[in-house]
Amino acid sequence: MLNNPPKEKESASWLYVILCSLVIFATIPLARTMQKFVRAHWGKEIFSYIVFAVVILAVIASLIYLRRLRVASRSRYIWLAVISTIFIGYTLRLSRNPEEALHFVEYGVLGLLVYRALTHKVRNKSIYFMAAVIGVMVGMMDEAIQWATPKRYWGLDDIWLNFLAIALIQTAIAKGLSPSIISEKIAPKNIRRLSILTAAAVLFLGACLLNTPARVAWYTQRIPALQFLIENESMMFEYGHYYQDPEIGHFRSRLSPAELRRTDEQRAIEAAAILDQYRNDATYSDFLEKYTPVSDPFLHEARVHLFRRDRYMQEAEENKENEKIYRDRIMVAYRENRIMEKYFKNTFKRSNFVLPAEQLAYLDENHLPELHYGSAVSWQLVTKINEVQIMVGLFVVLLGLAVVYWYFGREEN
Repeated sequence: MLNNPPKEKESASWLYVILCSLVIFATIPLARTMQKFVRAHWGKEIFSYIVFAVVILAVIASLIYLRRLRVASRSRYIWLAVISTIFIGYTLRLSRNPEEALHFVEYGVLGLLVYRALTHKVRNKSIYFMAAVIGVMVGMMDEAIQWATPKRYWGLDDIWLNFLAIALIQTAIAKGLSPSIISEKIAPKNIRRLSILTAAAVLFLGACLLNTPARVAWYTQRIPALQFLIENESMMFEYGHYYQDPEIGHFRSRLSPAELRRTDEQRAIEAAAILDQYRNDATYSDFLEKYTPVSDPFLHEARVHLFRRDRYMQEAEENKENEKIYRDRIMVAYRENRIMEKYFKNTFKRSNFVLPAEQLAYLDENHLPELHYGSAVSWQLVTKINEVQIMVGLFVVLLGLAVVYWYFGREEN
Protein backbone atom coordinates (compact mmCIF):
# COMPACT_ATOMS: atom_id res chain seq x y z
CA MET A 1 0.00 0.00 0.00
CA LEU A 2 2.76 2.46 0.95
CA ASN A 3 5.08 1.55 -1.92
CA ASN A 4 2.45 2.36 -4.52
CA PRO A 5 0.00 5.21 -4.88
CA PRO A 6 -3.61 4.39 -3.96
CA LYS A 7 -5.58 2.57 -6.65
CA GLU A 8 -8.60 4.81 -6.23
CA LYS A 9 -8.88 8.28 -7.72
CA GLU A 10 -7.28 11.17 -5.88
CA SER A 11 -10.71 12.61 -5.09
CA ALA A 12 -11.67 9.33 -3.41
CA SER A 13 -8.51 9.38 -1.27
CA TRP A 14 -9.29 12.89 -0.09
CA LEU A 15 -12.88 11.86 0.52
CA TYR A 16 -11.57 9.31 3.03
CA VAL A 17 -9.66 12.12 4.75
CA ILE A 18 -12.79 14.27 4.87
CA LEU A 19 -14.92 11.42 6.19
CA CYS A 20 -12.38 10.64 8.90
CA SER A 21 -12.32 14.31 9.90
CA LEU A 22 -16.12 14.45 9.98
CA VAL A 23 -16.26 11.38 12.21
CA ILE A 24 -13.86 13.10 14.62
CA PHE A 25 -15.96 16.27 14.56
CA ALA A 26 -19.22 14.33 14.95
CA THR A 27 -18.07 12.79 18.22
CA ILE A 28 -17.56 16.19 19.86
CA PRO A 29 -21.12 16.77 21.16
CA LEU A 30 -21.43 13.09 22.09
CA ALA A 31 -18.04 12.67 23.72
CA ARG A 32 -19.04 13.35 27.33
CA THR A 33 -22.08 11.06 27.11
CA MET A 34 -19.98 8.30 25.56
CA GLN A 35 -17.27 8.84 28.14
CA LYS A 36 -19.71 8.49 31.04
CA PHE A 37 -21.27 5.38 29.51
CA VAL A 38 -17.92 3.68 28.97
CA ARG A 39 -16.67 4.58 32.44
CA ALA A 40 -19.84 3.29 34.04
CA HIS A 41 -19.79 -0.05 32.22
CA TRP A 42 -16.10 -0.87 31.72
CA GLY A 43 -14.12 1.67 33.73
CA LYS A 44 -11.96 4.52 32.49
CA GLU A 45 -8.96 2.24 31.95
CA ILE A 46 -10.62 0.81 28.84
CA PHE A 47 -9.57 3.94 26.93
CA SER A 48 -5.91 3.24 27.63
CA TYR A 49 -6.35 -0.42 26.72
CA ILE A 50 -7.82 0.57 23.36
CA VAL A 51 -4.79 2.72 22.58
CA PHE A 52 -2.39 -0.02 23.69
CA ALA A 53 -4.22 -2.53 21.50
CA VAL A 54 -4.14 -0.24 18.46
CA VAL A 55 -0.41 0.44 18.92
CA ILE A 56 0.35 -3.28 19.23
CA LEU A 57 -1.74 -4.12 16.16
CA ALA A 58 -0.06 -1.32 14.19
CA VAL A 59 3.39 -2.62 15.13
CA ILE A 60 2.43 -6.18 14.14
CA ALA A 61 1.03 -4.95 10.82
CA SER A 62 4.22 -2.96 10.19
CA LEU A 63 6.42 -5.96 10.91
CA ILE A 64 4.38 -8.17 8.59
CA TYR A 65 4.60 -5.47 5.92
CA LEU A 66 8.39 -5.27 6.23
CA ARG A 67 8.76 -9.05 6.18
CA ARG A 68 6.70 -9.40 3.04
CA LEU A 69 8.75 -6.79 1.23
CA ARG A 70 11.96 -8.28 2.62
CA VAL A 71 13.27 -4.86 3.50
CA ALA A 72 13.47 -5.32 7.25
CA SER A 73 16.50 -3.78 8.96
CA ARG A 74 17.61 -3.07 12.49
CA SER A 75 17.22 0.70 12.11
CA ARG A 76 13.61 0.32 10.97
CA TYR A 77 12.82 -1.91 13.93
CA ILE A 78 14.42 0.61 16.27
CA TRP A 79 12.37 3.47 14.84
CA LEU A 80 9.14 1.51 15.18
CA ALA A 81 10.05 0.53 18.74
CA VAL A 82 10.87 4.12 19.72
CA ILE A 83 7.66 5.51 18.22
CA SER A 84 5.55 2.80 19.85
CA THR A 85 7.21 3.53 23.19
CA ILE A 86 6.38 7.23 22.85
CA PHE A 87 2.74 6.43 22.12
CA ILE A 88 2.52 4.09 25.11
CA GLY A 89 4.44 6.48 27.35
CA TYR A 90 2.13 9.38 26.59
CA THR A 91 -0.90 7.15 27.10
CA LEU A 92 0.39 6.22 30.56
CA ARG A 93 0.98 9.89 31.34
CA LEU A 94 -2.67 10.54 30.53
CA SER A 95 -3.88 7.86 32.94
CA ARG A 96 -5.85 10.40 35.00
CA ASN A 97 -7.85 11.30 31.89
CA PRO A 98 -7.24 8.27 29.66
CA GLU A 99 -9.92 9.24 27.14
CA GLU A 100 -7.54 11.98 25.99
CA ALA A 101 -5.25 9.23 24.66
CA LEU A 102 -7.87 8.43 22.02
CA HIS A 103 -6.49 11.46 20.19
CA PHE A 104 -3.61 9.17 19.24
CA VAL A 105 -5.95 6.71 17.55
CA GLU A 106 -8.06 9.32 15.79
CA TYR A 107 -5.19 11.39 14.49
CA GLY A 108 -2.97 8.42 13.82
CA VAL A 109 -5.56 7.11 11.37
CA LEU A 110 -6.06 10.59 9.95
CA GLY A 111 -2.31 10.99 9.45
CA LEU A 112 -2.13 7.75 7.47
CA LEU A 113 -5.08 8.77 5.28
CA VAL A 114 -3.60 12.20 4.57
CA TYR A 115 -0.31 10.58 3.58
CA ARG A 116 -2.13 8.25 1.17
CA ALA A 117 -4.05 11.12 -0.41
CA LEU A 118 -0.90 13.19 -0.90
CA THR A 119 0.97 10.36 -2.66
CA HIS A 120 -1.14 10.97 -5.76
CA LYS A 121 0.93 14.09 -6.45
CA VAL A 122 3.74 14.31 -3.92
CA ARG A 123 6.48 11.67 -4.05
CA ASN A 124 9.30 13.18 -2.01
CA LYS A 125 10.05 13.80 1.65
CA SER A 126 8.01 16.98 1.78
CA ILE A 127 4.97 14.70 1.92
CA TYR A 128 5.56 13.96 5.59
CA PHE A 129 5.65 17.63 6.53
CA MET A 130 2.61 18.41 4.39
CA ALA A 131 0.67 15.59 6.03
CA ALA A 132 1.62 16.84 9.49
CA VAL A 133 0.53 20.41 8.68
CA ILE A 134 -2.79 19.29 7.18
CA GLY A 135 -3.40 17.03 10.15
CA VAL A 136 -2.72 19.74 12.70
CA MET A 137 -5.11 22.08 10.87
CA VAL A 138 -7.82 19.44 11.24
CA GLY A 139 -6.85 19.23 14.91
CA MET A 140 -7.29 22.98 15.30
CA MET A 141 -10.69 22.78 13.59
CA ASP A 142 -11.57 20.02 16.05
CA GLU A 143 -10.69 22.24 19.00
CA ALA A 144 -12.49 25.25 17.50
CA ILE A 145 -15.68 23.20 17.19
CA GLN A 146 -15.24 22.02 20.78
CA TRP A 147 -14.93 25.63 21.91
CA ALA A 148 -18.24 26.49 20.23
CA THR A 149 -19.93 23.41 21.72
CA PRO A 150 -21.61 23.83 25.14
CA LYS A 151 -19.76 22.13 27.99
CA ARG A 152 -16.73 21.46 25.78
CA TYR A 153 -13.43 23.31 25.86
CA TRP A 154 -10.70 24.48 23.51
CA GLY A 155 -7.30 23.23 24.56
CA LEU A 156 -3.80 23.93 23.31
CA ASP A 157 -2.75 20.68 25.00
CA ASP A 158 -5.17 18.74 22.81
CA ILE A 159 -3.81 20.41 19.68
CA TRP A 160 -0.37 19.27 20.79
CA LEU A 161 -1.61 15.69 21.23
CA ASN A 162 -3.21 15.79 17.78
CA PHE A 163 0.00 17.07 16.23
CA LEU A 164 2.11 14.56 18.12
CA ALA A 165 -0.01 11.65 16.85
CA ILE A 166 0.23 12.82 13.25
CA ALA A 167 3.94 13.61 13.49
CA LEU A 168 4.72 10.21 15.01
CA ILE A 169 2.75 8.43 12.29
CA GLN A 170 4.64 10.34 9.60
CA THR A 171 7.93 9.49 11.31
CA ALA A 172 6.92 5.83 11.48
CA ILE A 173 6.15 5.83 7.77
CA ALA A 174 9.33 7.71 6.84
CA LYS A 175 11.81 5.94 9.11
CA GLY A 176 10.14 2.69 10.04
CA LEU A 177 8.56 1.73 6.72
CA SER A 178 10.51 3.95 4.29
CA PRO A 179 8.24 3.67 1.23
CA SER A 180 10.22 3.19 -1.97
CA ILE A 181 8.05 5.63 -3.95
CA ILE A 182 9.23 8.54 -1.79
CA SER A 183 12.41 10.13 -3.10
CA GLU A 184 15.00 12.01 -1.07
CA LYS A 185 15.17 15.14 -3.20
CA ILE A 186 12.47 17.75 -2.59
CA ALA A 187 11.39 19.75 -5.62
CA PRO A 188 11.11 23.55 -5.23
CA LYS A 189 7.40 23.44 -6.09
CA ASN A 190 6.80 21.13 -3.13
CA ILE A 191 8.63 23.47 -0.78
CA ARG A 192 6.41 26.29 -2.04
CA ARG A 193 3.30 24.17 -1.44
CA LEU A 194 4.54 23.35 2.03
CA SER A 195 5.16 27.03 2.77
CA ILE A 196 1.58 27.86 1.72
CA LEU A 197 0.14 25.09 3.88
CA THR A 198 2.29 26.16 6.82
CA ALA A 199 1.22 29.79 6.40
CA ALA A 200 -2.43 28.69 6.45
CA ALA A 201 -1.80 26.71 9.65
CA VAL A 202 0.02 29.65 11.25
CA LEU A 203 -2.84 32.01 10.35
CA PHE A 204 -5.36 29.54 11.79
CA LEU A 205 -3.36 29.19 14.99
CA GLY A 206 -2.95 32.96 15.16
CA ALA A 207 -6.70 33.45 14.85
CA CYS A 208 -7.16 31.07 17.79
CA LEU A 209 -4.49 32.73 19.92
CA LEU A 210 -6.04 36.14 19.30
CA ASN A 211 -9.65 35.03 19.79
CA THR A 212 -9.82 36.65 23.21
CA PRO A 213 -13.00 37.37 25.20
CA ALA A 214 -12.87 41.02 24.13
CA ARG A 215 -12.83 40.03 20.46
CA VAL A 216 -15.56 37.47 21.00
CA ALA A 217 -17.69 40.21 22.56
CA TRP A 218 -16.91 42.51 19.62
CA TYR A 219 -17.96 40.19 16.81
CA THR A 220 -20.90 38.61 18.62
CA GLN A 221 -22.41 42.08 18.96
CA ARG A 222 -22.20 42.47 15.19
CA ILE A 223 -23.24 38.94 14.25
CA PRO A 224 -26.38 38.02 16.24
CA ALA A 225 -26.19 34.37 15.14
CA LEU A 226 -22.99 34.02 17.17
CA GLN A 227 -24.50 35.45 20.34
CA PHE A 228 -24.33 32.03 22.00
CA LEU A 229 -20.53 32.30 22.09
CA ILE A 230 -20.60 35.13 24.59
CA GLU A 231 -22.51 32.88 26.99
CA ASN A 232 -19.97 30.09 26.61
CA GLU A 233 -18.06 29.33 29.79
CA SER A 234 -15.11 28.14 27.71
CA MET A 235 -12.80 30.76 26.27
CA MET A 236 -10.48 29.96 23.40
CA PHE A 237 -7.50 31.96 24.58
CA GLU A 238 -7.14 34.49 27.34
CA TYR A 239 -4.36 36.78 28.42
CA GLY A 240 -4.20 38.03 31.94
CA HIS A 241 -2.13 39.24 34.84
CA TYR A 242 -0.04 37.30 37.33
CA TYR A 243 -0.39 38.32 40.98
CA GLN A 244 2.37 37.30 43.36
CA ASP A 245 1.57 37.97 47.00
CA PRO A 246 4.11 37.00 49.69
CA GLU A 247 1.34 36.37 52.21
CA ILE A 248 -1.11 34.50 49.97
CA GLY A 249 0.83 32.95 47.10
CA HIS A 250 -0.08 33.59 43.49
CA PHE A 251 -3.20 33.80 41.37
CA ARG A 252 -4.20 35.04 37.93
CA SER A 253 -6.79 37.56 36.87
CA ARG A 254 -8.14 38.98 33.64
CA LEU A 255 -7.97 42.41 35.24
CA SER A 256 -4.82 44.39 35.91
CA PRO A 257 -4.20 45.51 39.51
CA ALA A 258 -5.51 48.98 38.68
CA GLU A 259 -8.60 47.60 36.90
CA LEU A 260 -9.32 45.15 39.69
CA ARG A 261 -9.04 47.85 42.35
CA ARG A 262 -11.16 50.34 40.40
CA THR A 263 -13.87 47.80 39.56
CA ASP A 264 -14.05 46.65 43.15
CA GLU A 265 -14.49 50.23 44.35
CA GLN A 266 -17.05 51.22 41.72
CA ARG A 267 -19.20 48.07 41.66
CA ALA A 268 -18.98 46.83 45.24
CA ILE A 269 -22.64 47.25 46.21
CA GLU A 270 -24.03 45.98 42.92
CA ALA A 271 -21.58 43.07 42.67
CA ALA A 272 -22.15 41.99 46.27
CA ALA A 273 -25.90 41.88 45.71
CA ILE A 274 -25.45 39.67 42.65
CA LEU A 275 -23.11 37.33 44.52
CA ASP A 276 -25.64 37.02 47.34
CA GLN A 277 -28.33 36.19 44.83
CA TYR A 278 -26.28 33.17 43.78
CA ARG A 279 -25.09 32.21 47.26
CA ASN A 280 -26.41 28.66 47.04
CA ASP A 281 -24.24 26.07 45.31
CA ALA A 282 -27.32 24.88 43.44
CA THR A 283 -27.32 28.17 41.52
CA TYR A 284 -23.57 28.14 40.81
CA SER A 285 -23.88 26.72 37.28
CA ASP A 286 -26.59 29.28 36.50
CA PHE A 287 -24.24 32.02 37.66
CA LEU A 288 -21.41 30.77 35.44
CA GLU A 289 -23.70 30.72 32.42
CA LYS A 290 -24.86 34.28 33.02
CA TYR A 291 -21.65 35.90 34.25
CA THR A 292 -18.98 34.54 31.96
CA PRO A 293 -15.36 35.68 31.53
CA VAL A 294 -16.61 37.65 28.52
CA SER A 295 -19.69 39.30 29.98
CA ASP A 296 -18.35 40.05 33.47
CA PRO A 297 -14.81 38.91 34.33
CA PHE A 298 -14.83 40.63 37.73
CA LEU A 299 -17.93 38.88 39.03
CA HIS A 300 -16.96 35.61 37.39
CA GLU A 301 -13.59 35.48 39.11
CA ALA A 302 -14.94 36.58 42.48
CA ARG A 303 -17.59 33.86 42.52
CA VAL A 304 -15.16 31.15 41.43
CA HIS A 305 -12.75 32.12 44.22
CA LEU A 306 -15.63 31.89 46.70
CA PHE A 307 -16.82 28.58 45.31
CA ARG A 308 -13.33 27.17 45.64
CA ARG A 309 -13.08 28.44 49.21
CA ASP A 310 -16.39 26.91 50.24
CA ARG A 311 -15.78 23.63 48.42
CA TYR A 312 -12.43 23.12 50.15
CA MET A 313 -13.92 23.99 53.53
CA GLN A 314 -16.50 21.29 52.91
CA GLU A 315 -13.83 18.80 51.89
CA ALA A 316 -11.86 19.66 55.02
CA GLU A 317 -14.86 18.73 57.15
CA GLU A 318 -15.21 15.46 55.25
CA ASN A 319 -11.55 14.54 55.85
CA LYS A 320 -11.01 15.40 59.49
CA GLU A 321 -9.65 11.94 60.18
CA ASN A 322 -6.83 12.47 57.67
CA GLU A 323 -4.72 15.32 59.02
CA LYS A 324 -2.67 15.81 55.85
CA ILE A 325 -5.71 16.16 53.59
CA TYR A 326 -7.57 18.16 56.23
CA ARG A 327 -4.79 20.72 56.66
CA ASP A 328 -4.29 20.99 52.91
CA ARG A 329 -7.98 21.75 52.36
CA ILE A 330 -7.96 24.28 55.18
CA MET A 331 -4.96 25.98 53.59
CA VAL A 332 -6.71 26.32 50.22
CA ALA A 333 -9.87 27.68 51.82
CA TYR A 334 -7.90 30.20 53.88
CA ARG A 335 -5.83 31.47 50.95
CA GLU A 336 -8.87 31.85 48.70
CA ASN A 337 -10.57 33.79 51.46
CA ARG A 338 -7.52 36.04 51.77
CA ILE A 339 -7.60 36.71 48.02
CA MET A 340 -11.18 37.90 48.41
CA GLU A 341 -10.37 39.97 51.49
CA LYS A 342 -7.41 41.69 49.89
CA TYR A 343 -8.23 42.03 46.19
CA PHE A 344 -12.05 42.03 46.14
CA LYS A 345 -12.35 43.61 49.57
CA ASN A 346 -15.10 46.19 48.99
CA THR A 347 -17.36 43.71 47.23
CA PHE A 348 -16.54 40.91 49.64
CA LYS A 349 -17.25 42.79 52.87
CA ARG A 350 -20.67 43.87 51.54
CA SER A 351 -21.65 40.31 50.67
CA ASN A 352 -23.02 37.47 52.76
CA PHE A 353 -19.93 35.38 52.02
CA VAL A 354 -17.93 36.88 54.90
CA LEU A 355 -17.00 34.15 57.38
CA PRO A 356 -17.72 34.41 61.11
CA ALA A 357 -14.74 35.64 63.14
CA GLU A 358 -14.40 32.32 64.98
CA GLN A 359 -14.28 30.32 61.76
CA LEU A 360 -11.79 32.70 60.21
CA ALA A 361 -9.56 32.50 63.28
CA TYR A 362 -9.64 28.71 63.10
CA LEU A 363 -8.61 28.77 59.42
CA ASP A 364 -5.80 31.16 60.28
CA GLU A 365 -4.45 28.81 62.95
CA ASN A 366 -4.48 25.72 60.73
CA HIS A 367 -3.68 26.93 57.22
CA LEU A 368 -0.03 25.79 56.80
CA PRO A 369 1.54 29.24 56.24
CA GLU A 370 4.88 27.70 55.23
CA LEU A 371 3.43 26.29 51.99
CA HIS A 372 3.32 28.32 48.81
CA TYR A 373 -0.15 28.47 47.29
CA GLY A 374 -1.15 28.87 43.68
CA SER A 375 -4.85 29.38 43.07
CA ALA A 376 -6.37 27.25 40.32
CA VAL A 377 -8.89 29.99 39.56
CA SER A 378 -8.29 31.29 36.02
CA TRP A 379 -5.24 29.01 35.77
CA GLN A 380 -5.55 28.96 31.98
CA LEU A 381 -4.75 32.65 31.60
CA VAL A 382 -1.57 33.33 29.65
CA THR A 383 0.54 35.80 31.59
CA LYS A 384 4.10 35.39 30.26
CA ILE A 385 3.36 36.70 26.78
CA ASN A 386 0.90 39.26 25.48
CA GLU A 387 -1.12 39.81 22.33
CA VAL A 388 1.32 42.26 20.79
CA GLN A 389 4.15 39.76 21.13
CA ILE A 390 1.95 37.08 19.56
CA MET A 391 1.18 39.37 16.63
CA VAL A 392 4.84 40.22 16.12
CA GLY A 393 5.74 36.53 16.24
CA LEU A 394 3.06 35.65 13.69
CA PHE A 395 4.24 38.43 11.39
CA VAL A 396 7.86 37.26 11.56
CA VAL A 397 6.92 33.63 10.84
CA LEU A 398 4.65 34.59 7.93
CA LEU A 399 7.31 36.90 6.54
CA GLY A 400 9.82 34.06 6.71
CA LEU A 401 7.43 31.74 4.88
CA ALA A 402 6.86 34.40 2.23
CA VAL A 403 10.62 34.66 1.69
CA VAL A 404 10.85 30.87 1.37
CA TYR A 405 8.01 30.87 -1.16
CA TRP A 406 9.66 33.65 -3.17
CA TYR A 407 13.14 32.10 -3.06
CA PHE A 408 12.07 28.66 -4.23
CA GLY A 409 9.90 30.28 -6.87
CA ARG A 410 13.12 31.64 -8.36
CA GLU A 411 14.69 28.19 -8.11
CA GLU A 412 11.72 26.66 -9.90
CA ASN A 413 12.00 29.17 -12.73
